Amino acid sequence: MSEDKFTHIYRLPTSIQIRIGKWQQTFRGTSDLVLHTAIEVRNKKYKEHGFFAPRWHVQLFDSNDISITEHGRYIQTSMRSMIDRKIMYKRLYFATHPEDAYQKLEHFKREWIHKHNRVAKKYNQIKKKHFLNFAREEVETMYPSIPAGEFDVTLWNKLVISEFGPPKRYDNPFYVKKNRV
Repeated sequence: MSEDKFTHIYRLPTSIQIRIGKWQQTFRGTSDLVLHTAIEVRNKKYKEHGFFAPRWHVQLFDSNDISITEHGRYIQTSMRSMIDRKIMYKRLYFATHPEDAYQKLEHFKREWIHKHNRVAKKYNQIKKKHFLNFAREEVETMYPSIPAGEFDVTLWNKLVISEFGPPKRYDNPFYVKKNRV
């Protein structure tokens, strides 16, 4: 077999090694049979709860970790738009919300985090299924078939629209309705 590159599998001079994060396992020998065993063990590790390959998932946000910065006449926080996940900023001016600007912006962001995480969980499930299908194909063909992970904008947008409806139903790109500011 040629010296093909398998994801998380490394060929050493006398062995084959699996390295996923801090976990690793080494197999003696370099034959195709040893490689097949290594791919099967790696795939079992992939199926474990909580494993996500790099660039194959969207990070969930913690609702307790909200960053709001003050810039003189206004406060702002950064978020991603629901359609296309572009980085945007939500600003609140003290002139329009003198007493409760921080509280309103925090409620706004909490609602956005809740909606974002709902879509992100579904997105991650679908992407993990695709990833495991590629990994299963490697066991069957003994040829590297896991492509480099990248964000799938089309899938994300389809999930957002199926979950919350079309963008014209909302007056902001963050799909926040209850806590509008």
